[in-house]
Amino acid sequence: MQKSIGALLLAVWILAALFVPMVWPRGYAEVDYASVLQGPSWAHPLGTDALGRDLFVRILVGARVSLAVAALSRLLALVLGVFLGGWAGFKGGVVDLVVMRLADILLAFPTLLLAVALVAVWGPSLVSLFIAIGLAGWAEIARLMRAQVLVVRGLDYTTAAMALGLPPRQIFIRHIMPNCLTPVLVWTTTGMAGAILAESGLSFLGLGVEPPLPSWGSLVAQGWDELSRAPWLSFFPGLALALTVILFNSVGDRLREGWDPLAK
Repeated sequence: MQKSIGALLLAVWILAALFVPMVWPRGYAEVDYASVLQGPSWAHPLGTDALGRDLFVRILVGARVSLAVAALSRLLALVLGVFLGGWAGFKGGVVDLVVMRLADILLAFPTLLLAVALVAVWGPSLVSLFIAIGLAGWAEIARLMRAQVLVVRGLDYTTAAMALGLPPRQIFIRHIMPNCLTPVLVWTTTGMAGAILAESGLSFLGLGVEPPLPSWGSLVAQGWDELSRAPWLSFFPGLALALTVILFNSVGDRLREGWDPLAK
């Protein structure tokens, strides 16, 4: 029961980010110069920023951005990693050599540094964010998928399918891939926390979504100059980021324990 609390809290937080801004009395971009830099109150539970915008609703909308970028980037990394790593493990030879050396090159660079370089080339936007983070993260999934394929490829039912003369593509899609996806999906879920941190880091550096659309990283950066007189501007977005990362790590650990009993 206790291990399910993290998943429940994460679900509640995601639902709040999706639906609460729809019914909140103030929009995330609504400016009110009469309420500039007000501390937490009944009217503004988490205070206001330098333009009088409600910080609570801006954090919730920022959660949408961070979660959307993280989910799309992990989906892109999953698709690339599964097919490139799986095909490399199944085919072997030159294909395996080329894909794994490319993965080694990407893994030699810090993910955030590589994502910064890609976003700097393409320009900051929601699309460039998730593509950059996804391209920077597929290599680790590819290596895991390749390792799983090498194991499954040697099992009896795969050997029997090859002996029957089935096409290689059919063997890979129907017999190998379904039996390799569980650990890869678990790894993808645990990587959500890293993707959220990467998106927040890029947004903090000014390489995230364009204003007035908020992101947790940009909210922390905007409050940095007002840290001495309005600490809530950076504290609450940073707290939301930290708690979300903790929840995703908790859910990922739970999934990993369910897949691998030795991890308990």
